[in-house]
Amino acid sequence: MIARIAVDFVTTPVSRVLVLVGTLAVCFAPIASSGQERATRLTLDDALRLAERENPTLRAKRFELDVTRAGEITAGLRPNPSASYTAEKFGANIQEYTVTVGQTIELGGKRARRLDSARAATRVTRFEVDDIRRQVFAQVKKTFTDVLVARATLVLAEQTLKTLDDVERIQRFRAERGDISELELTRIQLQRFTFERDAADARQAIAATTIALRALVGAASVAPDVEVLGDLGFRDVGVSRDEAVQRALSARPDLQAADAARDKAKADVALARANAKWDITPQLEYKRTDTNDNTFGFGLSLPLRIFDRNQGEIARTQAEVERVTAQRDATVAQIVSEIETVLAAVTTLRQRVESLRNVYLPKAEQARNTVEFAYRRGGVSLLDFLDAQRTYRETSLEHLRALGNYWSALYQLEAAVAGPVEK
Repeated sequence: MIARIAVDFVTTPVSRVLVLVGTLAVCFAPIASSGQERATRLTLDDALRLAERENPTLRAKRFELDVTRAGEITAGLRPNPSASYTAEKFGANIQEYTVTVGQTIELGGKRARRLDSARAATRVTRFEVDDIRRQVFAQVKKTFTDVLVARATLVLAEQTLKTLDDVERIQRFRAERGDISELELTRIQLQRFTFERDAADARQAIAATTIALRALVGAASVAPDVEVLGDLGFRDVGVSRDEAVQRALSARPDLQAADAARDKAKADVALARANAKWDITPQLEYKRTDTNDNTFGFGLSLPLRIFDRNQGEIARTQAEVERVTAQRDATVAQIVSEIETVLAAVTTLRQRVESLRNVYLPKAEQARNTVEFAYRRGGVSLLDFLDAQRTYRETSLEHLRALGNYWSALYQLEAAVAGPVEK
């Protein structure tokens, strides 16, 4: 599209600029708005869908898969034919022209073995893509939870500040009447700093975790002030250690990649042995002289594998089989250890969340409400009131941290077994 802009009857440089800018804004506003709109609200499912499509690490690994697939094309190609032309002169008049054409024929199944190795390499990369996706999804879930925890912390701090402000207004009135001392009012005002700090820290945490979440799901697809939608509800799981290990060993893509790497190593051994076989090159020759004598010939060319029989590559690929087999065993051990560790964390954090939610947080809230009611009526001292507020704040923050850590451990467990876990 070509936009022609005519500006007439403009006399001053400033007015020219203003008219030009306004005209450009009108002309190109539809073009700017036609682009993809960035998400302003984000659920966990939305975040996972965006990460699947936009995460740069995952996209790079998919391109690597395309690169690996291209290796299958190269592996399936047959050798190109060869041709040569020579012209020779004998004496004063006799000239001879020779054309030779040859085609190498691979023996020992080299092409099939190359294809086996290339396809095995593609399978390895495909499983590695799945493993990157597993890790990215775990990071997205954890970061999403971190945003929710920071948001809940901000709500708690703002609620506590509101309560403190209400009490401060009442106490300021009582101080003006002389019912309480200015020192007591000052202590309330000083205590406000702690809750202001909590609110500021929570806002900073929201900003930092939102930035991290946008980086994971594709910053270009999410608005900087995106609203994260979700809650920190509690969900129990009932997966046993043996069940989790069995599920992981059958579904973990990193273990599948290790199996595929072992298959590729074995295919490379077969390829190395095939490359030790002789290839033959049948050749056709046509010869013509300036006396119109034409001759045709046929021959074979083959290497004499006396010294180099590909012994080094065969030994290397056999050792590679042992290496990737040991690496697979290490992957199995790491998976089992990871599951046992995360299951222990889930159990400990579940008990902590239940204890805080069912016992200590209700008691801290009841104590705070009772002391606040009594303090407003002069029944308890300022120190009792502030101590009850601090206890409730610390218990609530500990509950939020425990809940966030529990969800993070739960998502780690899902990543460890490569699938959702339900009770």
